[in-house]
Amino acid sequence: MESENTPSEFKFHDGRRYHNVENAVYPMPNDENEQDRLHFQHFLMRYLMQNNFSAPINHILTTPGAKILDVGCGAGSWSFDMATTYPNIEIYGLDISPLQLTNTKPKKFTFIKANVLEGIPFEDSTFDFIYQRFLSYAYTKDEWSSAINELVRVLKPGGFLELMEPSPSLFDLGPIAKRIWDARMCFNLF
Repeated sequence: MESENTPSEFKFHDGRRYHNVENAVYPMPNDENEQDRLHFQHFLMRYLMQNNFSAPINHILTTPGAKILDVGCGAGSWSFDMATTYPNIEIYGLDISPLQLTNTKPKKFTFIKANVLEGIPFEDSTFDFIYQRFLSYAYTKDEWSSAINELVRVLKPGGFLELMEPSPSLFDLGPIAKRIWDARMCFNLF
């Protein structure tokens, strides 16, 4: 039972559940409706991209014990998909809120509750590949450089960092970005 002085892990607004992490600006809820939206978003993005990533990491994914970090893993859709598709990798999902299903969790998936801005709880040069998607509103403009520095700190030399974030301006869209942009309004992607 929580004491009156202990903050709750969640807060509620208009019937929706949100994280209750002080100084975190991530605006989206973390309830079952949001889990459903995140799962749908993941599979739509995979379909539009025809893959789960764009970095040239096939050699990493076939290396037993390769470590992958999914930053802002949310419901765990991307992490779970990668862990089941590439059973030799170890995948770590990092988020400020525990939102992942535990009864269907792949064996090689580990959830870490942490805030990138407070430090990722891993040694320098731990991960072969770091993936972050749709966290453009999770950091303020001033926090982005700190967040990127922290991601680079835990990335192995020669590793890959992939950020899939919407651009504030639309110019020179490639074919995949154009499909995503066209689909965003139909499916309330971001």
